[in-house]
Amino acid sequence: MTSLPVQHLGRLLALAMFLAALLAGGRDARADMAAAQALFDAAKQLMAQGKYADACPKLEESQRLDPGIGTQFNLAACYEQLGRTASAWSMFLEVAGASRAAGQPEREKVARQRAAALEPRLIRLTITAPADSPADLQVKRDGALVGRAQWGTPVPVDPGKHTVEASAAGRAPFARSMELTRAGASETLAIPPLPAGAPARDAALPPSGPAAPAGAAAPPPGGPGAPRASGAPFAPVAAVAPGRPAAPLTKRRSKGMMVTGIVLTSLGAVAVLGGGLVIASTPSCSGDGCEYDTSSDPFAEDTVYEEDGSEGAGVGLVVGGLVLAGVGIPLAIIGGRKVPVQPEKQAASTPAPPPELVIGPRYAGLRWSM
Repeated sequence: MTSLPVQHLGRLLALAMFLAALLAGGRDARADMAAAQALFDAAKQLMAQGKYADACPKLEESQRLDPGIGTQFNLAACYEQLGRTASAWSMFLEVAGASRAAGQPEREKVARQRAAALEPRLIRLTITAPADSPADLQVKRDGALVGRAQWGTPVPVDPGKHTVEASAAGRAPFARSMELTRAGASETLAIPPLPAGAPARDAALPPSGPAAPAGAAAPPPGGPGAPRASGAPFAPVAAVAPGRPAAPLTKRRSKGMMVTGIVLTSLGAVAVLGGGLVIASTPSCSGDGCEYDTSSDPFAEDTVYEEDGSEGAGVGLVVGGLVLAGVGIPLAIIGGRKVPVQPEKQAASTPAPPPELVIGPRYAGLRWSM
């Protein structure tokens, strides 16, 4: 029994796994959107009760599952109520930029007003380093890497305790913590020159393997692969196994059928991918494509919205793609199978040797095989 070549079988299996992952991803996306909406509603209730410490994590998770301008605005407002002025200020500016890109000027105006109101209360921290600091000097603030472009620049930070660390190869590390609580303050932390003295990490390691016992003879120069001394017997040579017989000549059952199957399967994969994207992009009541009534609150996300028929079109594309793939995969498998060539066809396919000129003492002529 013949089978599909390994390389084609692997491609078809990978394509089948890709289609299954697309369908599962579509279901996961809808589940994430439902969870994001539930988290958003719960966070709004907590914020109405003044429980901002419990509401902010729910808004963060909702934004991670299903990003939206309204969710991001409410998260910035939650940060503001917790006193995280720098986080709220930067997020209000992100909301303003996203609203401008989405063509929502009312949302952009409100977000910029909230950011401008926070700016005088921001605490700024400036980190400086010596001009002759090592090239590999790394600076971290609260565990996050601070790039060289930030050195010497006042950066807004949230009120509270902050720890600055500095390290370099062959140098003693530096760490210092400071408490920043005064609104509108501007503080500077200067990193001193790091003194030498840290042990090098790339010291030479001892040779691997167990130590040779005392009194043992040293191995001969050149290692195990070196030639033996003159007169020493040669090691026996392993016998070479006889070669395998030549495999019989085979051919594809139908290259046209195989190519048609691959084309149909590819078209099906594209249709499923497009349908999945359409379904995933269908607006929900926690997204930004919904038609909200923003007459009272431009960031209200619990009002009624209108759906279009994009979800139905996405489902149609997915179903059509699965049908194409269901037809194309069997065609590719059947057409790509290898079948043995019949003896007479194999002989016919073997080219005859060219004619040979033969010259003898008393004759000359051509000799060829039929």
